[in-house]
Amino acid sequence: MKNSEQLIKRLKSGFFRGIIFDFDGTILDIREPLEKSIQEVFNEYKIETEIETTIQEIGALLETIQAYPLPKILLQSHDIFKYITTLKNITFLKKLQIAAKIFSKYLTLSKEAPLFPGVKPLLKKLSETSDLFIVSHNKTDTIINHLKKEDIEKFFKGVYGSDKIPVQKPDPMALQPALEYYENRKRDEFLMIGDMPTDIEAGQEAGFWTIGVASGISKKEVLAEYKPDLLIESLNELVNVIEISNYKISKSNSQKSLKIKP
Repeated sequence: MKNSEQLIKRLKSGFFRGIIFDFDGTILDIREPLEKSIQEVFNEYKIETEIETTIQEIGALLETIQAYPLPKILLQSHDIFKYITTLKNITFLKKLQIAAKIFSKYLTLSKEAPLFPGVKPLLKKLSETSDLFIVSHNKTDTIINHLKKEDIEKFFKGVYGSDKIPVQKPDPMALQPALEYYENRKRDEFLMIGDMPTDIEAGQEAGFWTIGVASGISKKEVLAEYKPDLLIESLNELVNVIEISNYKISKSNSQKSLKIKP
């Protein structure tokens, strides 16, 4: 079975040919713009909420619908917004109005979102031995603008946003554009790193190694249920994993994968 110790050993040895990152919540710290967007709109409508639960729910929703064109969001809005428990007793039209305002504010505020600590040194280190990619539900141009602003575009062989992937995660075919970079490949030579259950599921279904990063929207307890090969608090912790020879695996970040695919 794959496990955390094996994964760390392979990272340190430069075993992986390709490492695929999610973007929002993994490389880009979206917590503050998301929370601020929710708070401002809820204050405007005088809605009281338990903010952590609401961030989880709306964050997961944004992860999905940021790839949708507006007509699709409107057509599917009844099903899309029913999972936001804070808005369950609000009329549908008002619910749609509130969600649209949150999404609009978030798109504006997230343009100035920072990278997570440790991202630059980690990418520099990993790019010395592995090809790095991004597969995200965000738009490709938006991702590239962030990468250029932070001077980290040079570390990536390919960036695939919602407009360049055939399907959304957790479908493993979302990761296919990165694989097409190679003529020959073994699936256990690839690693998927992300902050959402959909990232872990896509990586597992593709037969890749997986790392869950509890720095984005999903709580660590939620990610643990999907059993990534390694579960960490942040990419900064991954820097320590690679560079510190006596790094210890605790019960909280040691996970076994659901299955191995050839």
